[in-house]
Amino acid sequence: MSQLVITEYGDVATALKLDESPDLTLGADDVLVALEAASINPSDFLLAGGYYAYRPELPAPIGGEGVGRVVEVGADVDAALVGRRVVVLPTQRQGTWGSRIVAPSGSVVPVSETADALQLAMLPINPATAYRLLTAYVDLKPGDWVGQNLGNSAVGQFVIALAKRAGLRTLSVVRREEAAEQVRALGGDVVLVDGDDLGGRIREALGGEELKLVLDGAGGSSYNALVGALELGGTSVVYASIGGERPVLPFPDFLFRDLRTHGMFVVNWVRDAPREELEAVYAELSGLVEDGVLSAAVEATYPIERYQDAIAHARRTGRGGKVLFTF
Repeated sequence: MSQLVITEYGDVATALKLDESPDLTLGADDVLVALEAASINPSDFLLAGGYYAYRPELPAPIGGEGVGRVVEVGADVDAALVGRRVVVLPTQRQGTWGSRIVAPSGSVVPVSETADALQLAMLPINPATAYRLLTAYVDLKPGDWVGQNLGNSAVGQFVIALAKRAGLRTLSVVRREEAAEQVRALGGDVVLVDGDDLGGRIREALGGEELKLVLDGAGGSSYNALVGALELGGTSVVYASIGGERPVLPFPDFLFRDLRTHGMFVVNWVRDAPREELEAVYAELSGLVEDGVLSAAVEATYPIERYQDAIAHARRTGRGGKVLFTF
């Protein structure tokens, strides 16, 4: 049994250590989970660097999400949970980069027994983020337009899949033509490459219609161009900043067009939502994974012992899919 831990805040390439004898003692409300797979996310790198919303006392386990089976429960946990397949939620109260982990029972949710483990391992953060982006801020109706940058990201792919299922239309902005082809193949209705006169090309593609909602993970010029196509009183939601650029709402748009901007951090929802809501949402999402409606491209998997190779791979630019640990 082994688990990756953060030993110091800094570059993730040097901040991690493989603990081959982690403490797996269960408290009364804990469960022991044998992991099948765990994904590597940009938020994990932020946590290791000390820049995340949560800064644990070190040394601390790392890894925001994963899937596995409950093999033991604490004294106050229903024994019927033993043997169940569960996803580990991104509460940041435990790490998932380990073959076996201890987690509070409230940090796991049962999911499909037969769906692909790699897709389930990616379920807690990105699909849930996409689900919340499309359902929590605007009452969208079939035919409405949703605009987004980072259209080829995992969140962007899940947004497209969920939007198609709901009868919504998507306009996605990406950074490279290769990524544009990928998003078109996934079913994006309009896909544009960032660059000169993006705002004009967005308006031309919409043909006189307007965006109802804008989803931003990159900030900068692509955000401004998308916001320029929002309807009067429209809404944008910021959920990430991959390149570190700020999502600055142009003052005339803010003042004269009554636009609204929200921030969305899925960990806050996981922390604050009623248990019944969490179980219902993740049951729906895992069912969509099982039915093949939701999936994200996977570029590579690694055993935990090759964590340095896995981290280096996950940090490459221009990747075609996610990188995960498998156990």
